[in-house]
Amino acid sequence: MTATRVLITGADGFVGRHLAAYLADEAGAEVLGLDLGGPRPGGPWERCAYGVCDILDTAAVFHVVEGFRPDYVFHLAAQSSVRRSWEDPDLTYRIALLGQSNLIDALLKAGVEARVHVACSAEEYGKVAEDELPVAEDHPLRPASPYALSKVMQEYHAIFCHQAYGIETVITRAFNMTGPGQSPEFVASDFARQIAEAEVGLREPVIRVGNLEARRDFSDVRDLVGAYWELLRKGEPGEAYNVCSGEDHAISELLDILLSLSDASIEVTVDPERYRVADIPVLRGDNARMRTVTGWEPKRRLEQTLGDLLDWWRDEIKRGPGGVATADGGSRGNGPSSNP
Repeated sequence: MTATRVLITGADGFVGRHLAAYLADEAGAEVLGLDLGGPRPGGPWERCAYGVCDILDTAAVFHVVEGFRPDYVFHLAAQSSVRRSWEDPDLTYRIALLGQSNLIDALLKAGVEARVHVACSAEEYGKVAEDELPVAEDHPLRPASPYALSKVMQEYHAIFCHQAYGIETVITRAFNMTGPGQSPEFVASDFARQIAEAEVGLREPVIRVGNLEARRDFSDVRDLVGAYWELLRKGEPGEAYNVCSGEDHAISELLDILLSLSDASIEVTVDPERYRVADIPVLRGDNARMRTVTGWEPKRRLEQTLGDLLDWWRDEIKRGPGGVATADGGSRGNGPSSNP
């Protein structure tokens, strides 16, 4: 019996690496991961195929799709940083819309009938009032950053492709996720790295932080990739699904948990430069639609997730500079995130 073939764009990013491992180990799939460069050391690529491909290169994308002919596609490729989206909105938009268009056009041209997961973000909801929580999928989209706007573009393009061409697109709006392997571009991993470095004297015992009052709906990436797989197979084409825990936590709570896991005496200081433009005060999702379709339940508590993240950074630091992750992959290979 031939194994199910799964293509992942943005595969060497934070989400992509965990997803590839899950598909190979838990779903028994034949996986081909694509990213702009790499792959980085470690991860799933000893048991999954890997290729270098720029999602903006139309011919290269078609060549991969025609040769591999996937049954399922996880389209994770994106410029995933909210901060960087303000610095280069044009690139953020081009990767989101042109990259996705290249992928869909390649499937159509090659005659490949694959279900396509389009990875979008809860950032699309923008600023949400307390009395509007939890946010369900019918809530208005009010993007408050170029990154969020790029995800709205992708979502509407995915709906268009389903209605116009019959492509079975399933859209996810991911809320915050974290776990081992995450870039320090994102808040929990940034805290964990600073603590791990302070523990071994690589930095002064001071953690520099931004807005600790913001509240977010955090989940473990290792749990959410399972939800992605279930949604792609069982979700209604052309529909969007919140992927989240349904609980919100203050950023200060994450910091307190991480500090409690360390024996080091570490001071906390606020750095105004770490505040985000148009920061969203609170975001918590309603995951009822996803749970109805998949029966998904999280397996890991926040304390376990953060402990594993901190241990991962400790191990990375022991391995030296060559082993430390500094980004989620190439700028055209990052997975989505709504982390502050």
